[in-house]
Amino acid sequence: MTTAKFGCQLPQDNPNIARIFEVAKDCETLGYDSVWAYDHLAPYWIRTRSSLEGWSLISAVAARTTRIKVGSLVTNVTLRNPSLLAKITSTVDNISGGRLIVGLGIGDKMSIPELRSYGYPFPNLEARLTLLRETIIILKSMWTGTEVSFRGKTLKLSHAICKPKPKQKTGPPIWVGGSHRRLLDVTAELADGWNHWGLTGEKLHQLEAYIHSKCREFHRPPDSITVSWAGNLAQFPTGDKLTKSAVEEWKSRIGEKTSYFIALFPANAGRKAYEGFAEAVKSIA
Repeated sequence: MTTAKFGCQLPQDNPNIARIFEVAKDCETLGYDSVWAYDHLAPYWIRTRSSLEGWSLISAVAARTTRIKVGSLVTNVTLRNPSLLAKITSTVDNISGGRLIVGLGIGDKMSIPELRSYGYPFPNLEARLTLLRETIIILKSMWTGTEVSFRGKTLKLSHAICKPKPKQKTGPPIWVGGSHRRLLDVTAELADGWNHWGLTGEKLHQLEAYIHSKCREFHRPPDSITVSWAGNLAQFPTGDKLTKSAVEEWKSRIGEKTSYFIALFPANAGRKAYEGFAEAVKSIA
């Protein structure tokens, strides 16, 4: 395993914005590589459906930190036209001084009521995969090109301009979240990272091997794709930090090629819990 990096999801269901900024700054001082916001308008797993909007939060956190990376875990490509997303991400990359990672996904059936309540469609898998691929192509083109025209299966642009350009010369890294093999095909072809949530055991090992084989098909070194784990630490006994048994249980759920770890902490987690996760990651690196 290469040197591990780690991050956490921000507690964006907390209406106390000062607490969220405090978590981000604590993570920066504790050596976290990144903090992330999810992109749901009314998260289905939260009883009250209350949550701060993801990209607004990422922008605010970027302006209040200096080193730590900021990212979306993940942005559903059905929520925003990719040309608008190119402008949003370029702006946030400038605000952060080049610290943005753009996480993208295609949504799942659990999101259908949320999407439809806001007037968004939930296309079939084929359409969503096509939209993902075209979104990545458009983002990269608008981040680097002068005037972008594009005609795809689902999207069309005519001389679209994205200025100012992102701070990162070729644009922010793009990570894709999900477990469908056809989604991994797109990742291996066009993206920089793959995030998995809730995968364990043989299925995880199979998908790791699959994405490496797809990288070779696209003539890319397999290690050019960052493989990241994301998970809810509430399922492990933590106290102020992960217990020894919890660390061992967590290790058993990590793929051999996973080198990045993103934790979702319980809502009431304090600084010591964040310290404990940092120690746990360092213990397996």
